[in-house]
Amino acid sequence: MASGSIVYDRQMRILDILRQRGEARVEELSGDLDVSQVTVRRDLDFLFRKGLLLRKHGGAAPLSTQAEIVPERRLSDKGITNIAEKKRIAERAAQLVGDEDILFMNSGSTTLFFLRALARKKLRIITNNAAAIGAERDPLIELMILGGEYRDQSQSLVGEFALNTIRDIYSSTTILGTNGLSLEQGLTTSVYQECSVNQAMIRNTHGKVIVLADYSKMGKVSNFVSSPLSSVQTLVTDDKCPEDFRRSLGEQGIEVIIA
Repeated sequence: MASGSIVYDRQMRILDILRQRGEARVEELSGDLDVSQVTVRRDLDFLFRKGLLLRKHGGAAPLSTQAEIVPERRLSDKGITNIAEKKRIAERAAQLVGDEDILFMNSGSTTLFFLRALARKKLRIITNNAAAIGAERDPLIELMILGGEYRDQSQSLVGEFALNTIRDIYSSTTILGTNGLSLEQGLTTSVYQECSVNQAMIRNTHGKVIVLADYSKMGKVSNFVSSPLSSVQTLVTDDKCPEDFRRSLGEQGIEVIIA
């Protein structure tokens, strides 16, 4: 059986081929990748379910979306952009959680602002955000850091160790930052391993999934789908979020809170 890294590399190669050619048939991809057509179909089905390509009869095509594709940036770079908006979002989101809540919180700069904004509440926060270790926080907060493989680019912890830990915990609320939020693709992130962590947090949430995202994330798409919009109950954003985008989210049943 192929290892996870081999499968991942092959699927990324499929996406590269589709971006270069516009579309490709199963037999063409089979020859390019030197794998069976059954394997190619399995990969195409997986990537289609993740919202990363379009399935066509006998093959696949890249997504034809007008949303801007967002590459990965270092956490240190993200932490110096849209600071005022992120602080307002964090302060408003802090009002949505109560004493004794158990929260999942993922990686990213906006969730770090959220952690700093929490005050006078006894909370337990479980996170893969390694940068949270050095962040200022209220002494009432109990911080639990997931183990796993450390990614320096995002200062996050990922991999099977982190996923196995999440499976044994159920949160009352999950707080998610995101690289992009699209009406078609939902929540997306630039790192496959972080996508898996986000999905695991969502699955083990008893209460609301709350997304924190400033206006610059709206209509943007990154490489991997963390969640369809149907898994999100609340978005906290800023007043620069386009009105038509807010309205479209509301029509999908998402509560939009403007900070």
